[in-house]
Amino acid sequence: MPEKKSLIIAERTEFGSRVARRLRRAGSIPAVVYGRGGGELKVTVIEKEFLDKIGYSTSSGIMDLKMGRKSPVTAIIKDVQWDILSDRPVHIDFLRVSADQIVSIPVHIHLDNIPLGVKMGGVLEHTLHEIIIKVRAKDIPSAINLDVEGMDIGDSMHLSEITLPEGMTLDMDETLVLASVVAPSVAKVEAEEVEEEELPEGEEAPAEGAAEAKGEKKEESSKSGKE
Repeated sequence: MPEKKSLIIAERTEFGSRVARRLRRAGSIPAVVYGRGGGELKVTVIEKEFLDKIGYSTSSGIMDLKMGRKSPVTAIIKDVQWDILSDRPVHIDFLRVSADQIVSIPVHIHLDNIPLGVKMGGVLEHTLHEIIIKVRAKDIPSAINLDVEGMDIGDSMHLSEITLPEGMTLDMDETLVLASVVAPSVAKVEAEEVEEEELPEGEEAPAEGAAEAKGEKKEESSKSGKE
């Protein structure tokens, strides 16, 4: 059974976006606790404690939420909202659960070993980094490890092909591709297509010579500015 973690929470009495921003500046994360027949409880969590104990994964398993002298609340993390610029947590949803309650939750996937196809020059593409499973709350794993050593160039691993540990079932489309090994030329073409899609509409990537000339002019300008 995974180690049970604990977090200290404090009840919120003020609400609104302005209050939330003030809390974040002070190092706290606005959060809410709900579910299992209880009312919605608005709370805060210390950001440093959250990152130290939980980190950047929502697959933290069952935990105790401690608030003063009250009895701890048994819960799991249902969702975390992250700031896309600072990569800091800005809001957390906790779901009250019992230890034996079946829950549907995302779990991180870790790929073990180097595929045969990669050793032959191929490129491993890890498409799904999390999968959604149904499992008892007390048995939520921090991650699921999958061995990809036998994958050759052209092979794909679908969700329907993986064997989950006992007591866990998949709760998403089994036809989805989890990982694949592609030839180097295919990976290069895909990377170039992504770069082209990221360019602003109507703009073209600068020619290599033009980019170098631009860099040289910028360097000369910087030097003359220092002088």
